[in-house]
Amino acid sequence: MIGRLAGSGRATRLAGAVFVALVVWCLVWPALSPHGPDDVDLGSSREGPSLAHPLGTDQFGRDLVARLAEGGRTTLSIAALALGLILAIGGLYGTIAAVAGGKVDAVMMRAVDGLIAIPRLPAAVVILVALRFRAQSVPAVAFALAILGWMLTARLVRGQVLGLMSRDYVRAARAVGATWPRVARRHLLPSSAQILLVALLLELPTVVLGEALLSVIGLGPEPPTATWGNIAQEGLRFSRLWVMLLASLAIAALALSANVLVDGIGDALDPRRGRHARLERVTRSP
Repeated sequence: MIGRLAGSGRATRLAGAVFVALVVWCLVWPALSPHGPDDVDLGSSREGPSLAHPLGTDQFGRDLVARLAEGGRTTLSIAALALGLILAIGGLYGTIAAVAGGKVDAVMMRAVDGLIAIPRLPAAVVILVALRFRAQSVPAVAFALAILGWMLTARLVRGQVLGLMSRDYVRAARAVGATWPRVARRHLLPSSAQILLVALLLELPTVVLGEALLSVIGLGPEPPTATWGNIAQEGLRFSRLWVMLLASLAIAALALSANVLVDGIGDALDPRRGRHARLERVTRSP
């Protein structure tokens, strides 16, 4: 798949470069920056871009490059925790439904249909308010965003596992006496790694945008903990449109690059899809 993805379109390669660059910058820059993300210098408050502060400073004189990198690290931490829960719950649920089959599968999928109808962000708000997290923490926000976000992953994994169950190596494992849990652990879930990657990238923009929206309404991690969401919220609160724009651009860049990567991975997993799309573009061209 990696070779096919490397040979995919320019947009996919550009999205991959943007995605990797953002992640590496968020993880590495806080350790390399000469300015700490929480270093307050009121004498440098609200400065514009300069050599010392390439993106300027916020209302407390904190360097915005360091602040955005640290905020991105926290946002990615929330996303990683939420996606871990989503993949664990969705992968297990989808595998159980496919292996059980029959009425059990039907009931489990109808339950998923009902849960998909629940709006995720309002549900996350209700969960955070009901649990009364007074000082919002990274695990609390990740849990609220993940608890109703695993249904699409469950559907994707179920479809993948149903296809794998008809393969000869799975039938051979069953014929020699392997139990379904062992078959799932040794064959079904490892063979579903690619579809799990697709599910992860599909959910990543939703989680990142969800964290931003929760922060804007005051339910995200509280300052001085930096996230892209509460940096944007601070820019809005203190009438710093430049700060809000920078955080919003970081969120948009990560979300859009992840979405484009999903399309590229889909073409890599199903080459016929990519050929059909290219043929359609050729036939539509004047």
